[in-house]
Amino acid sequence: MIASIASPVHIVSSTELDGEMLADILRYTALKAGRLKVAVILDNAPIKEKDALVEHLKSVFDVQVLSDVQPNPRTADIMRMFSDASFAGSDLVLGIGGGSVLDSAKALAMLSTNGGELDQYLGLNATRSVQCRSLPLVLIPTTAGTGSEVTKVGVYTTESGRKYTLGSPLMHAYTAVLAANLLHGVPASLCAATGLDALDHALESIWNKNSTPLTRQLARRAALKVLTTLPKLYEAIETGAAERTVLQRQMLEASCEAGIAFNLTGTASGHAISFVLSEEWHIPHGLSCAFTLGEVFAWAVQDRNNRTEIATLSRFLHPDLKDEEALVQRLAEDINDLLSKLSIPRTFSELSLNLDSDQIRSLFRRAMEDPKLHNQTPPMQEEDLYRLLEAKL
Repeated sequence: MIASIASPVHIVSSTELDGEMLADILRYTALKAGRLKVAVILDNAPIKEKDALVEHLKSVFDVQVLSDVQPNPRTADIMRMFSDASFAGSDLVLGIGGGSVLDSAKALAMLSTNGGELDQYLGLNATRSVQCRSLPLVLIPTTAGTGSEVTKVGVYTTESGRKYTLGSPLMHAYTAVLAANLLHGVPASLCAATGLDALDHALESIWNKNSTPLTRQLARRAALKVLTTLPKLYEAIETGAAERTVLQRQMLEASCEAGIAFNLTGTASGHAISFVLSEEWHIPHGLSCAFTLGEVFAWAVQDRNNRTEIATLSRFLHPDLKDEEALVQRLAEDINDLLSKLSIPRTFSELSLNLDSDQIRSLFRRAMEDPKLHNQTPPMQEEDLYRLLEAKL
């Protein structure tokens, strides 16, 4: 995976990860032979391949399993795990799970070397900042979408219910492992939501004020891989097709490449809007991002540079088209068709939310305070945001 050169994280990709291979990965990451003390961060998702890995690690290392992780991980839960006596003295933190697990593992590894309370690092009025490199950290995703295994950021929910992003290059994992066999239990609906999160990461790295020629190239490659792989994987899961494992590895790599891209640029307005949807109504992150993907696409292509980049991406899918306008329009249709194929809610009523214009303006005003929204090109002002959302009533 050539894109891994653009990441500070060591990336290992395999079709099947077994316990012996993982044990070696942990030894090499910690740069320590012998019996490591490993803090393993999990959620309760039933994944037999994950359970087999943990059982093997218990036979060779001193393993402490901590699993107080919920979707949109809460700072209180992370601090409980950090304060657990069994966590003290760990040589390495291993996170195996979806984005919430990986973000929780990042926070624990960071707190191990920086100390304090996680809430102290969050928000505009943070009283602490990350000063020291995290404890050796290995991250293994069990969904293909968040890209968290290669990013310097984690997203955490405080007691108030607000979600905050914490980011520092010192929070990067040391090693990321992409193992296709760990996705065997992912249902089609979760595949759709996480896959669209990866697509959104890639596209938001294109229509981003922080983009560069390199990040745009990375993002186009990742977006192309998602657009060509996600529909096939979704169908393979639904039908039980044999090529599912190969497609899972391809989606993991596409998600990882999108993560490498947005790790350099940050995300944009779609993610800022998604935070409100998750905070208010606990809508899963991938669905929250996909909810406005079509509308944000239409907003972004008003910018000349964005149109050129989107047309370049579309040309790989539609080499017969030459006109830039036709290429942009065709990719918009591709994305809308994909959202329909994956049964993604497109209006507030389809999310079972009965809102009016006044509620839109009251509830989504906080998105204007989110730095991610201000990465958007062309810039999105408050009235622009409201009009975009009011069109979905």
